[in-house]
Amino acid sequence: MGSYDGAEICELVGLFLLHLLSQKFKKENTGLYRDDGLAIFKGKSKRTNELIKKGIIKIFKDNDLNIEIKCNLKSVDYLDVTFDLNDGTYKPFNKPNNSPTYVHVESNHPPTVIKQIPLSISKRISNNSSSKQIFDNAAPYYNNVLEKSGYKEKLSYCPDTDRNMTAINTKRRKRSRKIIWFNPPYSKDVETNV
Repeated sequence: MGSYDGAEICELVGLFLLHLLSQKFKKENTGLYRDDGLAIFKGKSKRTNELIKKGIIKIFKDNDLNIEIKCNLKSVDYLDVTFDLNDGTYKPFNKPNNSPTYVHVESNHPPTVIKQIPLSISKRISNNSSSKQIFDNAAPYYNNVLEKSGYKEKLSYCPDTDRNMTAINTKRRKRSRKIIWFNPPYSKDVETNV
């Protein structure tokens, strides 16, 4: 992990292990992203879950790999989302010692990039929230981080219907033109219109 090749190898090994798991268990029950996996088995007894756990550990051991498995969870933190399996809700998750930092508003980035940062964070937090109430509970943390980076905008909830409508409305007709463009790197120090 950490380099491009490491990530590619991790993906290949992960796909191979998912294939092995899907042969023994249903394909829909398991998922993997790089080195984080998640499997859900509903309606199983604790004894059955322990047998499934031993089966998964055996598949990994047969391939000279170790795995850490937690069973019988009703709430799980996976990547940057917390899933609550009791009521089917999900909310944004931050690791305990992880504090996000965003590009400062006065940095040497194109204005369009800086302008889109609060909007993209709003969309990500909205996507990771199953309701507006959950979004409203998570937003103050991210608003505080944005304020430290010099942004005055506050995050706003973007329901699914709004995101789908903007995607539909922004489709444009594409014309193929044989034009080569030169886009110089952006810098605030350049005063000449290149």
